[in-house]
Amino acid sequence: MNAIQLLKGEHETAKRTFEEIQNARPEQRGEIWSKLQPELKVHEQMEEMALYGPVAREASDETLQEWQEEHHEEVADAEALIDEIDGLDPTSEEWLDKVEELLEALEHHIEEEEGDIWPRIQRVWDQAKLDQAGDHMATIKREKMPRAA
Repeated sequence: MNAIQLLKGEHETAKRTFEEIQNARPEQRGEIWSKLQPELKVHEQMEEMALYGPVAREASDETLQEWQEEHHEEVADAEALIDEIDGLDPTSEEWLDKVEELLEALEHHIEEEEGDIWPRIQRVWDQAKLDQAGDHMATIKREKMPRAA
């Protein structure tokens, strides 16, 4: 599967899950978060290992080379928020505020990816390369996602 199509699908799923959290009763939030949180972490690993790292090494496009560093910074910020969220009570308003802060940060990140970075990648990588990256991402996800009990 094309890496960009795979990631777009994941973005849509994450947005829907954030919406579920926002609309859930306080006592339901933690359970929904426990499904979303590992997905977010694996998503960023997939992007880095199968797409942004290889593109930065191969592409002569300066924006794509710089994106890898920006991506690292944005992921570090998101992971700090995830850690904060994990340390709070999911029934609290503070927890929900942090989740909404994370959502805003991720929406900005997604906008950059979908609006600028991915079109650039599609100009430097052909379909076969995008499919190869997508296959690599699927393997990473299978290996890194916690198994449901």
